[in-house]
Amino acid sequence: MCGICGFNWPDKALAKGMVASIRHRGPDQEGVFVDGNVSLGHARLSIIDLSEKGRQPMSNGEGDVIVVFNGEIYNYLGLRKRLEKRHRFISDADTEVLVHGYREWGAAGLLERLDGMFAFAVYDSGQKKLVLARDRLGKKPLYYYHEGGRFLFASEIKAIIEDRSIERKVDIEVLNQFFARRFSPEDRTMFSGIRKLMPGKFMVYDLARKTVSISRYWDIDIGKAKLRDRAYLKKELRRLFVGAVEKRLMSDVPLGIYLSGGIDSSTVVGAMSSLVDEQVKTFSVGFSGDDISNELPYARKTSEYFSTDHQEIEIGQEIIRELPKIAWHLDEPLADPAVIPNYVLSREAKKKVTVVLTGDGGDELFLGYDQYRFMKWGDRLRLVPGVLRKKAMPAAVGVVPKSVLDRFYKYSSSTGEEMLTRLQRFSEDPANKAKQYLELMSIFDAEERERLFNKNTASKISDFDMYGPLNRRYFQGRNDLLTRASYFDLKSYLPEDLLMKPDKMCMAFGVEARVPLLDQRLVELAFRIPDSYKLGMPGSKLIMKQALREFIAPHILKRKKQTFNVPIDQWFGGGLMEYCTSVFEHGRELNMRYFKKKEIGRILSRLPGSRLFYARQLWSIMNFDLWHNIFIDGEKPERLRF
Repeated sequence: MCGICGFNWPDKALAKGMVASIRHRGPDQEGVFVDGNVSLGHARLSIIDLSEKGRQPMSNGEGDVIVVFNGEIYNYLGLRKRLEKRHRFISDADTEVLVHGYREWGAAGLLERLDGMFAFAVYDSGQKKLVLARDRLGKKPLYYYHEGGRFLFASEIKAIIEDRSIERKVDIEVLNQFFARRFSPEDRTMFSGIRKLMPGKFMVYDLARKTVSISRYWDIDIGKAKLRDRAYLKKELRRLFVGAVEKRLMSDVPLGIYLSGGIDSSTVVGAMSSLVDEQVKTFSVGFSGDDISNELPYARKTSEYFSTDHQEIEIGQEIIRELPKIAWHLDEPLADPAVIPNYVLSREAKKKVTVVLTGDGGDELFLGYDQYRFMKWGDRLRLVPGVLRKKAMPAAVGVVPKSVLDRFYKYSSSTGEEMLTRLQRFSEDPANKAKQYLELMSIFDAEERERLFNKNTASKISDFDMYGPLNRRYFQGRNDLLTRASYFDLKSYLPEDLLMKPDKMCMAFGVEARVPLLDQRLVELAFRIPDSYKLGMPGSKLIMKQALREFIAPHILKRKKQTFNVPIDQWFGGGLMEYCTSVFEHGRELNMRYFKKKEIGRILSRLPGSRLFYARQLWSIMNFDLWHNIFIDGEKPERLRF
């Protein structure tokens, strides 16, 4: 894993400054290339071929193709064997297949042959162009800026804004999206003018014309017919999963696994234990004083079952002191509290390993989240007559005892009356699938955001609810509803939240994260499996559990699905509340620029009665405030105190 950067003019000092800003991603080696057309930079974390021969930027023998690369190519040995017939290799690094593969097959031909996670840039000096590409699922980030004939790219935004001529300004449309979904979706970022190259796409920047063209090279075809042969599906699922884990054991440095108390990471541990001779190193995290979501006992039993070399890390409320550092590493506000355990796990894991495997992706592929069950239930509301649905259903939801709702969603009691309001809105219009989804998932729904933003901010927002574009792109068509919902998560929530967390938090300490469940072939197979094979009685991920049973510890197989929860609601009873009070009640400039102070006061006043619900809202505002202080106002992270 590494950090890459570059731009379309010669400036060695700027290139070195950009590399220095992302040195944490690659602490082992640094390199810069500059000619009359481009400057390229690289910070290397050595994983394959630890020698000097693997240094980047790397060129082919003729010197007309130069690459900077972040990631791993799992099938590089097979590609190398094919390329060696016509090209001379000088290293054992997987990077070298990119320079020769590009020359042999071109950008599109190379990308369709790659099996891995990657973000890279190829400088073709003969054709006077830069080619940038991001892997199929978005495991590796890649940002760019293109304005006024200037083009810059990097693995992290902080490298791009090393160019001091780039104005640091909030994109208000993205701000609206962030407060709905806790991350910056699609190809825009919170920085106006800085964008993301989306997963499964590549970009060609013409150095002569100074123009950009973007093409897609991969996507999931959710319209393909479902496969109905259960026996075949289970056999194929097992084969592909074992292969996905095995290929991710490729490394010249020590490996480990992040182990939670759930199915996905347990399955990866089981498969890895069956594939290696040495004891697998596992790392788990829990929270002091939190009995509801503490997964350490379950992870410990899994470790004992597979005889791993296990380390437990317990996090207390004092971790909030690290939030400014975390915000700096994230580049953008990401209001997912799970960044904290990712950060702590990576810090501790680095003491023993350089590569970790994770269990991310199983919930999206095999319908493990609560929202899928809610969406399935909500779809049935179409059968209820409109008048009855609009009047009787909201009333019915309001009188259901919380003890009953807790059986369906274990945080019902702690989310208070606001959750009931969301459920009522959820039931109003079952044909509007985007609205139903966002009522379930939004931190602030459309009405709440309209109350939150001041007039100046609201005037710059073109679409508060966002239902139309999301329905057209994701929720309309003949495909099964849950197939569409999981595709939506795969294209948005997964790359810009769930995969962004381990990339940014692992790379903060020079650790590489690999994700076996998001192997391309596994993903493609999962979308051919009928939803009824995944979600039903007695629970979720049914066919995954059946196919991979031998790799799952028995106590985990029997355990009911539990959402991993960071106890921020408890933390707001201590140090976080002091910070929020200083930010939101004392007239900070941030309130005047974006928000209504009165609305933030209302949220603070209602926190005790609906602690989890309003804690999530305050967490989002606080994370935006931290980001704004660091990246817009230029405050040093170490000067922000909790």
